[in-house]
Amino acid sequence: MDNHAVVIADASGVIRFWNAQAVETLGHAEAVALGSTLDLIVPEGFREAHWNGYRRAMASGAAASEGQPGPFPVLRADGEIAPVLGRLTLMRSAQGSAIGAMVAFG
Repeated sequence: MDNHAVVIADASGVIRFWNAQAVETLGHAEAVALGSTLDLIVPEGFREAHWNGYRRAMASGAAASEGQPGPFPVLRADGEIAPVLGRLTLMRSAQGSAIGAMVAFG
């Protein structure tokens, strides 16, 4: 995944991993992204739906879009909102419960 922007967030939606390609693709420095919520990259008009789905996925351990490639509307550091092709993967504990999510863009 060296050529993919990878963003990993914990169960509460706090960004815990942000690679160099995410810096290039999304424009936010790693130091800014780490510890921020996903609101950093989710455009304001999409946040309510995003958080409703995120909480539902963390509670149920399932997301309808998991593994499906699709465009994600992202808010870049320069304020541009752009669709970026990505793939969602839920991160799970050994017991199978959702503990976070990863999106690989690119």
